[in-house]
Amino acid sequence: DRKTNPNFIDCKLTPKGIEQAKSMKDILNNLNIEIVYISPMYRTFQTAFYILENHPNKSNIKVVIHPLINEATSCVQDYQLDIKKTKAEFNMNSKIKFDWSIFDDFVKNIKYQENFYYFDNFDCFEENKKNEMYQKLKYYYEKNDFNSLKKGLSDLSRMRYEQNKRFESLKHLQIRCNKFLEYIKTKHKDTLDNKEKKILVIAHTSFIKIATDRTIYESEDIQNYHPNSYSCNNCEIISIKL
Repeated sequence: DRKTNPNFIDCKLTPKGIEQAKSMKDILNNLNIEIVYISPMYRTFQTAFYILENHPNKSNIKVVIHPLINEATSCVQDYQLDIKKTKAEFNMNSKIKFDWSIFDDFVKNIKYQENFYYFDNFDCFEENKKNEMYQKLKYYYEKNDFNSLKKGLSDLSRMRYEQNKRFESLKHLQIRCNKFLEYIKTKHKDTLDNKEKKILVIAHTSFIKIATDRTIYESEDIQNYHPNSYSCNNCEIISIKL
């Protein structure tokens, strides 16, 4: 099953995905992009790289890693395997400038190691159970025992499907989506008032659905609510007016 197969942990873009990302260059090259926000997943780093590698203003565009826009963790594609390697590959000295400062500040304020930052979103477990799972995976990671880490992450994903558990509730996802939108409105007020400047956010399906489906904020039973907005396509550009 692709959703529990350890070979798909924090998966990379396929050749088709790379071509889809590159196909966006002509559109984005004509936009005055002030800043780019991406989730900490490897595929969003690749997407940002390929869509910006020939942008005329790429030397002045920062790509900021923001954990609030991470996908709702549910399967192996949403886990990190080794974020240190990702940091080494994508940084401020790269061809495209990747800024980890917000991510690092976020990790300082939670009790989970940076490779397992997404544990902060798990709200379906008792704290002792969540800590037990975290300590086990952290041990494998610190020992560089990636085979055991892969199996542990695969088992975690399998448990989610066997028990039909949503690790992160829609309510929690809505809360962090709102936090990110408020951050943008506060941090980039001048840009939002300038129709010529753009803020680009590279995120994931569940996050985008919550951000664009306004009816969810009127739902009384958000735990069992299923977003009815369309399913966005890969590299589809969606405009959100804040």
